[in-house]
Parts: sequence; C-alpha cells; structure tokens
Amino acid sequence: MRRRIFITGAAGKAGSALLDLVFERGGGVEADVACLCRSDACRERLSRFPVAIAEGDASDAVSLRRAYRGEETVVHLSSIFHAPAVVEACREAKRLVVLSSTGVFSRFRRSAAEIGRCEKLIESSGIPYTILRPTMIYGTPDDRNISRLVRLVARSPVVPLPGGGRARFQPVHVRDLAACIAACLESGAGIGRSYNVPGGSAHGLGEIIRIIAGLLGKRVLLVPVPLGPVLLAARALRLRVDPEQIERLREDKTFPYDDAAVDLGYAPMVFEDGLRLQLEAMGLMPVST
Repeated sequence: MRRRIFITGAAGKAGSALLDLVFERGGGVEADVACLCRSDACRERLSRFPVAIAEGDASDAVSLRRAYRGEETVVHLSSIFHAPAVVEACREAKRLVVLSSTGVFSRFRRSAAEIGRCEKLIESSGIPYTILRPTMIYGTPDDRNISRLVRLVARSPVVPLPGGGRARFQPVHVRDLAACIAACLESGAGIGRSYNVPGGSAHGLGEIIRIIAGLLGKRVLLVPVPLGPVLLAARALRLRVDPEQIERLREDKTFPYDDAAVDLGYAPMVFEDGLRLQLEAMGLMPVST
C-alpha cells in the first residue's frame, strides 16, 4: 500500500526541490502526495507534479483541518510559526517532519524564543516528529539570499561589506536540504530528534562574494561598511528591514551536522559546488573554453 503524504509549503524552495527529487529524479519515496495551496500562483507552480491539491491555509487550523485528509505523514515546510495550527489540525498523523531554522540558536532572544516555542510545541504534541534546522538556503534563481548577491556582483565592481564581513555563514543548497527531508521519509530514522542541516563549508561574507566573483569571472572591490550606518540608511529610505536581521550579520551561523550525517546519511556539497549549480540555473555560469 502506497504511503500518503501531506505537504505544506510545497511551492516554496524546499518543497519544489523535494517534489523534484521524488517525482523527477527518483528519491526512493513511493507515495501519493497532497499539497496545501491557497492561491492560483501556488497551484500553477505545482502543476508540473502529479500531486493532489488541497485548498487551505497553513496558518489557520480550521482551514488546515478541512484540507487534511488523514495522511500518515505530514511534511510541514511552511513557516515554523504555523506549527500550532499544524499540530492542532494533523493530530492523526503517524509522522511529522518539520522545517525549522538554526535561528533557534541565535543570541538575539526574540528570534530564538519564537522558534523555540514552536519547536517545543511540536516535541510535546504526541506526534512522532523530526525537526530539521537548515541554515541560509540557496540554489534557486529567486532565492532571497545568494541570488541577490550574485546579481549585485554581476552588475557592480564595488560591493559593500556590512560589518566588515567577519561573521561566518554556512549556506545549504536546496537540493541537499531536499535530500535530507527525503531521507526522513524513506525510513524511521530521526523520529523524536532535531537536526542541524547546514551546508558543507563555512565562509565569511567577503569570501562568499569573492567565490561568486571568481565563478562569474568578475573583479570586485569590497568596501567594509559599519552596521550602524547601514541600519540608519535603511530607516532613512523607509526600507522594510528588521533591525535584528541587520544585527545578526555580526553573528556566526556555523553549525555541526554530525548527527544528520550518521542518522540520515546527510552529506552536503561545499558552497562553491552549490554555487556552480545556482549560476547554471540563473543562466550566468560562463562557458568554459
């Protein structure tokens, strides 16, 4: 009997990569899949996959309850802050895989506390769970992280470096994250556990920009900019920027993934290899001669 899987956030970066892995590249997961959608745009993005569409909103327990049809496995890839609705609506699930964030470890209390509360709710729900905590996700032409840096480096020979770029990041390619989710679905490994899911290498922001420039064949001048003026400029321009997000640029975001490697076979690619894939997807990878 084929397993039934219910996915929230399926049209997002991680969800699309997971469906691509399962249906197009073969991910070892045999299942009938239903995906939660609340917009025409979501339905359009999922139209290339053989999935059932369930109308509903992951933030609303009543709406979610109507959409959920008792699937054995729930994969919650929408916001971790929707966890209360998911837990309330999907109590019959025999397995719950949830995408959280390494932001739970932040020294900035607001971010960490909100994520932590949602994780504790999942842990105490009584549903057999696995929590995955990715770092910054990249690998698609429209991600809000590395793709923006790529476009900046591609068009400008001068790139600002907020805070001097000393903090280190460990971006995870969306394909590696999808493979980790699929590994949870393939077996019972990881039940009752939480795992860090970072990329395979850590770099300062300046180093990330230099790697991008090197693959693009560009030369860039990095100009360190103190974070104080960056925050003031954002406020002056009335940009919708969370001050805490800017402050977190001072914070190292590197994490071990030994547990995920042992339990889930997690083996992420290093950033430069993942960036090559991203540049190819963006149509920006120079042709080798």
